[in-house]
Amino acid sequence: MLFNKNLVFYYFVLLFSMGYLVTAISLGNPIVESRLEPSFFPIVIGSFAVFFSLILLSRQFAKNKAEPKTSQTDMPASEKAKFAPTLIMLAIFVYILAFSYVGYFISSYLFVLSVILIFSSVEKFLQKAALSFIIALVGYLLFEQVFGVRLPALWE
Repeated sequence: MLFNKNLVFYYFVLLFSMGYLVTAISLGNPIVESRLEPSFFPIVIGSFAVFFSLILLSRQFAKNKAEPKTSQTDMPASEKAKFAPTLIMLAIFVYILAFSYVGYFISSYLFVLSVILIFSSVEKFLQKAALSFIIALVGYLLFEQVFGVRLPALWE
């Protein structure tokens, strides 16, 4: 079978990755006057996402050609794990959109927290919220102090 649910999903991943990359490119030039700008890393991530989604798609095509008569049944999985890839892609897309409107810190904090909650339970929410805050703060300090990249903020 040339089209199955895995192929449809990988096409969706590719389309989503391309949308992410286009949105990241719209943030502006990644390098200005030999300095990395805030759009640099989203563009790099978007490029990798497109590249790896093309690899997944080509592997699925090769698998379909090698085993055309096998059925594509998935192993039973919990509902949360089943939708995790889609939720992650959605979180990345919302993060890119929110980045330019609410700034680095709020969007990064909410993104990290959502990724943690996608892969774990809501138990110990305060610890997960604190960890997300620390990760966003470390990222902010890394870009601002080490790389010298000015990140967008809500008040600007």
